[in-house]
Amino acid sequence: MNNIIKLFTFVLLSVSLFLATGCSTYKMEIQQGNAISNAAVQQLKKGMSKPEVSALLGSPLMQDNFRSNRWDYLYYTGHGEAPSNIQNLTLKFQNGQLVQVTK
Repeated sequence: MNNIIKLFTFVLLSVSLFLATGCSTYKMEIQQGNAISNAAVQQLKKGMSKPEVSALLGSPLMQDNFRSNRWDYLYYTGHGEAPSNIQNLTLKFQNGQLVQVTK
């Protein structure tokens, strides 16, 4: 009789724990793009070449074939459908040298 009570208590606690944890929905954080630190952005200097910038920041997320002198770095995180923490960095080059940084 005592073992039946212990078994019943164990089953009841197990089912309760299962139901309590099963009610919440986990939404994984989604990260897209290039995560760029402020320290890396501060190291950018006008006159840097494209390979130097690429070595510092990595390859850009978007590189327009019609405007090869513009590189766009985009980074955002989010849960579900709505992105948050959106960061955008646009670099412009002239004759292969960095001339403008827009954050």
